[in-house]
Amino acid sequence: MNDLTNPPGRGGWKLMAALGAALLGSSVTGIAAGPAYAAEAAVPKLDTIRVALFLETAKYSAPATSVTLSAEAGLALGLREAGGVKPVYAAGPQEAVRAYADGYQALLLETGDAAEAKALAQKRTAGGDDVAVVQRTRAGKPAYQVLLGPFATKEAAAAKAGAAAAVQGPLHLLAGQYVTAAEAQTQAAAIGAAGFDADAAVLGGDAGGYAVLVGAAADSAALQALQGQLAAALPATAPQPLAAAQPYALLRSELAVAADGKASPQQAAAFGGGTAAKLWAASAGARGTVTVQERFGRAYRGGIELSTLGGKLAVVNELPFEQYLVSVLGSELSKEWPMEALKAQAVAARTFALKQSASKYTIAQVTDTTLDQAYKGIAVEFPQALQAVQATEGEVLTNKGSLIDPLFYSNAGGVTADSAEVWGNDVPYLKSIASPDDGAAAGKKLWYRIVLPNGNTGFIHSDYARDTGQKNPAGLPYYESTGTGIAVRSAPYVDNAANPALFKVDIGDRFVVIGRETESNAYSWYRGPFDAAKLKDKITASLPGALPGGLDSLEVTKRGPSGRVLELKAGGQPLKTAYPDSLRSLLGGLPSTRFEIEDTGRYTILGADGTTRSQSAGSPAVYVTAAGATPGPQGGGAQYVLDGSGQVRQVTKTPQFIFRGKGNGHGVGMSQWGAKGYAELGYDYKKILLTYYQGVTITSK
Repeated sequence: MNDLTNPPGRGGWKLMAALGAALLGSSVTGIAAGPAYAAEAAVPKLDTIRVALFLETAKYSAPATSVTLSAEAGLALGLREAGGVKPVYAAGPQEAVRAYADGYQALLLETGDAAEAKALAQKRTAGGDDVAVVQRTRAGKPAYQVLLGPFATKEAAAAKAGAAAAVQGPLHLLAGQYVTAAEAQTQAAAIGAAGFDADAAVLGGDAGGYAVLVGAAADSAALQALQGQLAAALPATAPQPLAAAQPYALLRSELAVAADGKASPQQAAAFGGGTAAKLWAASAGARGTVTVQERFGRAYRGGIELSTLGGKLAVVNELPFEQYLVSVLGSELSKEWPMEALKAQAVAARTFALKQSASKYTIAQVTDTTLDQAYKGIAVEFPQALQAVQATEGEVLTNKGSLIDPLFYSNAGGVTADSAEVWGNDVPYLKSIASPDDGAAAGKKLWYRIVLPNGNTGFIHSDYARDTGQKNPAGLPYYESTGTGIAVRSAPYVDNAANPALFKVDIGDRFVVIGRETESNAYSWYRGPFDAAKLKDKITASLPGALPGGLDSLEVTKRGPSGRVLELKAGGQPLKTAYPDSLRSLLGGLPSTRFEIEDTGRYTILGADGTTRSQSAGSPAVYVTAAGATPGPQGGGAQYVLDGSGQVRQVTKTPQFIFRGKGNGHGVGMSQWGAKGYAELGYDYKKILLTYYQGVTITSK
């Protein structure tokens, strides 16, 4: 059911709406109204919000085939229906339950050898597959089924597993309905002893109650054959195909196989019965949370709803709206930040969430990512965030009676962007202004750009390099490493994925320092060098055919009011993107579009007679000579040139590109670091908001 204000259940199965009041306390009143602060009845109200954790739609893709749920106080799992939640399983404290949408699975192996099943499951899991080991009984002895999936279609399961694997499906036989779970479990065991796969289940809708479901057929022919076999073996069961639209949740016993090969018993719950079927998970404790292992092990307030969308699993966290905002603040900002900056973020976050359509992602208003606003569950909450949400309760930003789009981001790099220079459309309240963002660079250490005797070059953190007091013939200082196994990277920051070590130096290794850069941060940053051929591959992956020739040059041809890049030419060809901010991803994920480009294959030579010569990869060779030596052409490797001011530049035979920039994010609207800066200058949250969103009104709903 998609009515977000409908309580999900009764008694212990109900999502406790009172959690909001318990966490957030009474509402805050008594804030004076003024020219930029008024009450407007048109502002929407939202009691609960639905946050997509795993979902696949045209607007967002975060796939999952199953999730593992648990709760400190125990987990209450049930079928969610219009009238409430029908209990399915009560897990103990910290007990993990694997939950998934009943679908098509490939049977990779059935064996009585638990070790064999565990070994195969571990191997396939290490390869990235979703594998389950279901425990069955065959002739009174344990049997283990290694199942791959589930998948949305029979064909997908067969394609992934190979022709040798048998495909199971979500078609079941109904073999009796019962008053208690114990009766259903006893009957399922009896049918299992006769050689059939049988599971206890809970039926939803008018059918209600407990049942036994037999088999897992992939098509109607297989289901019909199974019906005949079961009727012949156990006539009293009177098996009938379960109606396709009948909601159900069945329980299976599995072995959870860890990465180290250890296995432990685990309950699994599969739900099905058409698009109306929903599984609801909530903590058994009144103030408890639910942990989703596959979502970084995060714990969430409210409850977790599992359903299907487009035949694939959808996992949504539904929780009280104001509680959601507390976690958003904890995810976006730091507890050390000034209260007025936190309040400004609270109002912006509340406005943003309310602005989103209830069907933006079909069954959710927002995602938990920065595609909307970051939301990382309870672990990031802190008291100051709660205080900021309470102090601004109900406050939103409006323009002409409607909610604005309160865009925000990490850092403006000193000046925000006009909306037109980022997305090409003019929004009156989103104009370019100065922004005190440089606090992000405070305290950042220097990194040295070094060159080793073998020609290797890169950046080393200044904490691991010591000046020897000696200089080379060009007057550049010799430093040495103060540690062993110290990483030298392409750019001055640590990110083992995006900026891994090029090589390492050990204690006492000597090198020449040719430059210094502040460690890249949200205010100022350095990226590269990017080889021309690799950068061309990145560009053409997004814009096929954009560069028919090589990428021998890259230049900014137009900038906006804030200095952000609006247009680029690559290899002399304009790069035509949907909007200017797309250039960030086109160039490999740059933090912002407020950047300068250094082309290491291009430089200017000043002759003795005052003439200049622009040199690039396509220019005639440069001849280099030293006193008493025979002139020769520039070598194929990197060269280093010293300009008149004593600055050293690397010169490469083929083009490489370095980007130096300011800011982090699209730059439109409120800079979070700028809000911090203004708060430290004495601005209150209302003045911060009205500075970044010009001409708007702070409205109390």
